[in-house]
Amino acid sequence: MINEIQASLLDIVRYRLFGGDKPKLDNINLMKLLREAQAQTVYNTVFPFVEERLKLRAPERYEAFNERYLAKLIVNTGNYHDHSELDRVLTKAKIPYAVIKGINSAYYYPDSALRDMGDVDFLVSEGDFERAESAIKELGFKHNHGETGDTHIAYDRPGLSIMEMHRTVNGVPENKAGKLIQAEIDTTIATARRIEFASVSCMTADDFHHGLIMLLHTAAHMTNEGIGLRHLCDWAVFVNRFTDKEFTDMFESKLKSFGLWRFCGILTRTCELYLGIDKKEFVNEINIIRDLAERVLGDILSGGNFGKKDSNRYREIKYISDRNDRTVSERGIASQLLSSVNAKVKDNKLVKKSKLFYPAGLALESGKYIGLLLTGKRKNTGTAEMLKEASERKSLYNDLELFK
Repeated sequence: MINEIQASLLDIVRYRLFGGDKPKLDNINLMKLLREAQAQTVYNTVFPFVEERLKLRAPERYEAFNERYLAKLIVNTGNYHDHSELDRVLTKAKIPYAVIKGINSAYYYPDSALRDMGDVDFLVSEGDFERAESAIKELGFKHNHGETGDTHIAYDRPGLSIMEMHRTVNGVPENKAGKLIQAEIDTTIATARRIEFASVSCMTADDFHHGLIMLLHTAAHMTNEGIGLRHLCDWAVFVNRFTDKEFTDMFESKLKSFGLWRFCGILTRTCELYLGIDKKEFVNEINIIRDLAERVLGDILSGGNFGKKDSNRYREIKYISDRNDRTVSERGIASQLLSSVNAKVKDNKLVKKSKLFYPAGLALESGKYIGLLLTGKRKNTGTAEMLKEASERKSLYNDLELFK
């Protein structure tokens, strides 16, 4: 069930992105509204709309919220500058690349300032990793986390600048569909196009690959700690850019083979109902019922971006999704827990070297979780409520039929 604050938040986001009736907000608590916007990572979209009201209703609180907005604008400006620097050094070194996610999504917004920005994510080929690393280190970036073989390696420098260099993208399952998807992801750099907007010029994933990467990224985070309203906004402005025929010609055949066409329809239906995008005929053909879209929106709003609103979500992951396949199976939550622990043990470096270490690894992993509970380092209160929520989330994610 959507509460009054969330309903107003959706109205503002819809109006700012697509126009229509202007929200009134007569009796809405603006501080609560802005805190919800922060949790959903749509603060830059919402604050300018309520700024004058906030000055009048709560002048003593206005300065703090305005400073947060200005800080986000500075981060956004820095993010765009980082993209330009990245393009300069990689082009100079003749390293093909493709920026993914953040600035790709901002490109489709009616005003790039409406989107809260984060890291600079980019793809390079495996053979170019070392040269690309040297290039960005020339810009003052240092290794933050990630190892050889990981999906990405992160670098940072003072001033809140973070770059993530990807060899592939998050969310590709280790199954038959995943092999087809990975083959498509491997063509992202070759099909990249140059975009120029908001004082930035850089190589980005084309329309198709951007859409595919968004679906993978959204599915991966939704079935783990959760996604925020920003993810839904990114999809809304993207899918609304195309006519029904343009979109189906570009996506239908391949997404069906990847097991993502239904998920694409579910997200689009949710955007139709709650963000006011144009109606898409392909959604009707997939037969996405309203109840499923309502459950998806409820899941997004209850967790916040990457679980900001609900710390239990990190505890629930092991009861919900498969570690390597990145899919949600039909098994119950108890069976899923055993499967998750088993997968984590098998991923241990010693166990990979020899199965003889498996019993010790299983005991260590089980003991570690129990130890965290006993020492209080991981909250063990509300376990029944957490299991109930995990079960409900798992039921919803099963209905998404990801990668099937």
